[in-house]
Amino acid sequence: MLDKERLLSHLHSEDDQLLGSHILDKIEMVLNRHKEQATDFLNPYQREIARGLLEQISDINFREEGGYRQAERKRIVIFPEYLFPDLVPAQIDVLKISGNFSFQSISHRDFLGAILGLGIQRKVIGDLLVLDGYAQVIAAKEISEFIELKLMKVHEVPVEIEAIEAEQLEIPVQHTKEIKTTVPSMRLDAVASSGFGDSRSKMTRYIKGGRVKLNYKEEKDPAADVELGDLISVRGRGRVEVAVDNGFSNRGRIKLILKRYT
Repeated sequence: MLDKERLLSHLHSEDDQLLGSHILDKIEMVLNRHKEQATDFLNPYQREIARGLLEQISDINFREEGGYRQAERKRIVIFPEYLFPDLVPAQIDVLKISGNFSFQSISHRDFLGAILGLGIQRKVIGDLLVLDGYAQVIAAKEISEFIELKLMKVHEVPVEIEAIEAEQLEIPVQHTKEIKTTVPSMRLDAVASSGFGDSRSKMTRYIKGGRVKLNYKEEKDPAADVELGDLISVRGRGRVEVAVDNGFSNRGRIKLILKRYT
C-alpha cells in the first residue's frame, strides 16, 4: 500500500491534493492489476505535480500523450515497469470535425461547446485545434467513439467526423503580438493589466473573481509575484507571456516585453 499521507504532504491546496489523490489511485491500480492506466488530461502545472509523485514510486513507468509534442493538455499513461513502452496501447484518439463553415465564423469555443454539450466532461478532452473549415480534437480513447456517434452539429452546421492518425495533425500557426511596456512592480495585477490593456482595478477584480491563471494555476492574489518566462491567462481573453526584462527606466519602472497570444 502507498503511504498517501506522506506522498501528498507537500501539496497544500485542495485542488492539488485532489489531483495528487487521482494520480496515486491510478498508480495503485497499475500495481494491483498489472495493467496500464491513464490520467485525465492535465495542463503543464498539473503534470509537474504528477511527475513529482510518479518519480517516487518504484515498479512503474509512465509517458505523456497529447497528440503532438507542443500540446498543452496531455494524459499521463502509467504502466508496470517491466512492460516495453512501445507495446503499451495509446490512450488518446485524434478526431477531425469538418463542416460547411464558409458562411459563418466558428471558434474554438463553438467546437468545445458542442462536444461538452453531449454531456462529456472537459477532463477527457485534450487540445482542440481549429483551422479553416474544420477542427482537430484530441480525446480520451474511451470517449472518442461516443463523440463520433453523437456529435451531429456545431453551431447548427452539420458535421462529419473521422478518426485520423496523430501524424496527420495540422498545427495552426500561433499568432503573437509584442507589447513593450513598463510596470511599477512585478505584481500580477500590474503585469496583467499591461498585457491585456485593462485598468489595474479591473484586472484586480478578474483576479479576485478567479478568472486569472498564473502558469496554469488559478491565482486570486493580485500581489502574486510574476517572473520572466511566466504565463498569465485570463478566461476568454487569451494569454500573455513575460518574454523579456529590459531593466529599469529613468523613472525606476520595470521595462518589459510581453507576448500576447491571440
